[in-house]
Amino acid sequence: MVIAIDLGSNTFRVALIKKEQNGFSNEQIYEKIVGAARGLNESGKIGEEAKNRLFVAIAESKSKFDFAKFKCVAVATEAFRVASNSEEIFSEIREKFGVNFHIINGQAEAKLTFLGVQNALKKLDINDKFSIIDIGGASSEIGEEGKFISFKFGIITFYERFKTLGLMQENAKIYTKEARAFLASLNNKFITLTSGVPTSIAALKLGLNYENYDAKKINGSELKMSDFDHFISALLKLDEAAANVAVGKDRKFPLIAGTLLLKELLSEQEAKFIVIDDGLREGVGAAYLKGIFQEIITKF
Repeated sequence: MVIAIDLGSNTFRVALIKKEQNGFSNEQIYEKIVGAARGLNESGKIGEEAKNRLFVAIAESKSKFDFAKFKCVAVATEAFRVASNSEEIFSEIREKFGVNFHIINGQAEAKLTFLGVQNALKKLDINDKFSIIDIGGASSEIGEEGKFISFKFGIITFYERFKTLGLMQENAKIYTKEARAFLASLNNKFITLTSGVPTSIAALKLGLNYENYDAKKINGSELKMSDFDHFISALLKLDEAAANVAVGKDRKFPLIAGTLLLKELLSEQEAKFIVIDDGLREGVGAAYLKGIFQEIITKF
């Protein structure tokens, strides 16, 4: 078994991954919103508050997982690819917590995410060819086996740039233009949607909230184009306290931003949209247990 960590531009996710006869499974999971990309547009750095939230999350995960018994493999994504103080933060993490993070590029991130999604689909007995869309906090990864691109837009950076619903609606189509064209070039019999935006939409549709969220119920659920507008409308009707219960603290408007981006990405698609909770975290664990993790992060 291996402890796999995905430090995204918004969420810190940890899982103890176990190899099984039919693939890989999560024996134990933990996640926390750390908002690493908050303020990144303006400062070019990971902010002090985000750093503190990250350190709290690492400390909590260290208290829950047996880091002394299992190997830990940790990756960090777009916010840390561009922030000027990433190495300084990771040096402090190594010293305080003994965790070594690999800052991976967008293509390696997409490939590892693909492996995590593929494993989940196999468990659902879905073996058809598929594409993935992973809208993160500061970047979005799109592709299919052997063909991946990382695009420089994400829910935190997009929201912080435009702030208001009107401006986000005006600019979502512009921001996703190249990504839509790439997606159209793929063989999209069905598209798997992973990350916090589609899983939150699926959760609301299933009557779940942030506290009783259940990945097993989410995996394999289907979304329609009408679900995006319904989700935005439902969130706009909630005050801050109710939204925090429904989708998590301070996630209301970033999720609306991400939904607008996802809606534009999929606007020209006729494929089936399947939601999968598993992603980069699970792919990191699967790749390590297969012995191909190092090859993937150095190849791309």
